[in-house]
Amino acid sequence: MQIVTLTSDWGISDHYIGAVKGKLFSTINNCQIVDISHQIKKFDILHGAFVVRNACLDFPKSTIHIIDVQSTESKIKDYQHVIIKYNDQFFVCTDNGMPSLIFEGLEIQKIIAITKIYQESSYYTFSAFDLFCKTAALIAYNTNIDEFGDPMEKLLKRSLPKPTVYDNLITCTVFYIDSYGNVFLNITIDEFMQMIGRKKFEIKIEGFELTKFHHSYDEVKENNPLLTVSSTQHLQLAINKGNASALLGLNEGSPINISINP
Repeated sequence: MQIVTLTSDWGISDHYIGAVKGKLFSTINNCQIVDISHQIKKFDILHGAFVVRNACLDFPKSTIHIIDVQSTESKIKDYQHVIIKYNDQFFVCTDNGMPSLIFEGLEIQKIIAITKIYQESSYYTFSAFDLFCKTAALIAYNTNIDEFGDPMEKLLKRSLPKPTVYDNLITCTVFYIDSYGNVFLNITIDEFMQMIGRKKFEIKIEGFELTKFHHSYDEVKENNPLLTVSSTQHLQLAINKGNASALLGLNEGSPINISINP
């Protein structure tokens, strides 16, 4: 059984998902396809990287991951189609800054620029169908990925915005909002604890004061906000049985100030 995952910004109303799945089922025997998400925001590599990093890295060895978000090659922007080998899994995608976010701080085994696999179509508008499926089939049949192109030493670099640290203040940014309206901040619990040590902290927002972490949503009354730690280890603002983004007036890019009390 060959596992192939799909992550894209295609949505679910067009033909793209069906076309790619049909191609994979036709070219890979005993193929099992896992849909990670097709609701990545259009061309949003930050959103795509966050989903892939937190959903795909622990699949079984030899899993093939096809990622189609802003996947067109571009000589102007130095975007190349690549295969990335990590933890004995294969990620077929475009080096557009998104892979560097996915694998930030992780040890990649190999990066190959796809220069020796040629798509059948002369149009370059649907990379997942015209090239990534073919690449996945060759990987599935144990072809050495070194034969697919040229080795690369590094990926095109893109980084998440970092929190700004002052003497008694940390300014974070909302970088992701999930479908529940939970708000993810661009700081992990480890980073936060390293910054504040044993000091107390406070977040004031929409008339509420948050001064501690909660381990579950139901530790506060319904429709009340809380600060917790998400499964991704990022700090998260949430509302018990409510939408924190809507009720607290927060969007991606919104600043959050955390006061540190000496």
